[in-house]
Amino acid sequence: MSAEMKGPGIFWVGSSIAASSRDILDEETFLRWYDEDHIPEIVRTSGVDSGFRYVDVEKGSPAAPKPFLAFYPIEDMAFTQGAEFKNIGYKSDILPGTGVVFDLVDFNIRNFGVVGKTEAKAKKEPAQFILVSTIEPVSEASDDEVNEFYDEQTAAISKASNYLRTIRLKVLDARTNAQSSDLKGLPTTNEPAPAPAPAPELAAEPPIWQAVHEFSSEPAAGIKDSIRGSSNQVLKRAKQKELHVYKLAKALGSGRFFE
Repeated sequence: MSAEMKGPGIFWVGSSIAASSRDILDEETFLRWYDEDHIPEIVRTSGVDSGFRYVDVEKGSPAAPKPFLAFYPIEDMAFTQGAEFKNIGYKSDILPGTGVVFDLVDFNIRNFGVVGKTEAKAKKEPAQFILVSTIEPVSEASDDEVNEFYDEQTAAISKASNYLRTIRLKVLDARTNAQSSDLKGLPTTNEPAPAPAPAPELAAEPPIWQAVHEFSSEPAAGIKDSIRGSSNQVLKRAKQKELHVYKLAKALGSGRFFE
C-alpha cells in the first residue's frame, strides 16, 4: 500500500518489546531510548519540530499488542522521502546487545496524510488522552461514506465536556521491521515469521482510515461503547477495526500538533 507522500501528515509508530528481547531489554531502558535519544533526534531535523509519546491505557492486556505509541506531525510528508529523514539513527548505546533497535523491538509504522480536522476547544497544551478509531472499510465503501461515518462518530463524542478536537487521517504507506531494516541497509533475518491467523494489528494490510480524537482527560468507557455500538454500515462491514485509548507520557519539541 502506497500513496504519494506530500502535504501535511503524521509519522505514526506503534511498538512493543520483542518477545525474544525481553530478557535483555526492559521497558524503562526502551522508553529512555525514545525520550533521550530517538525522539530528540527526530525533532531536531528540519522537517519535524514536535514528537509525542503515548501509552495504551490497556498496556499489558491482549487488547494492546503494541502499547507504545510515538508520532510526529509533519507539514510536508515529502520530507520522509529525503536523505535527512532516512538517515535518522537506528543504533544507540542506551540499548543492550547490538544496540540496533530493530533487533529488539517490533514496530508498526504508518505514514498518514491529514484529511481534515475540527477546531480545537480551548486547547492550550498537548491532549492528555487520545482515542484512536481506525478502520479498513470494504472495497465497495466510497470515501464519502467513510467520511460520513467519521462525521457521525465525531459529532457524537464531541458532546463530552473533556473532548478537544479530532484529526482525520488516511494512510499513505506502512512498513514492517524488515522493510525498515532494508531501508537502513540492514539484514532482515530478525523479522518474525507471520502467525497463521494474524490479529488485525498484525495484518499485512493495515487499516486505511484513522481518527485521532483528543481529550483533556480520560474519555469515559461509555464513549468507547457508543463507538463500538454504532449501527453505521461502514463500521459494521469493515474488514478491520481498532479502537484504542492512549495516555500522554511525553511531548518533545514545540509541542504543536497542527494547531
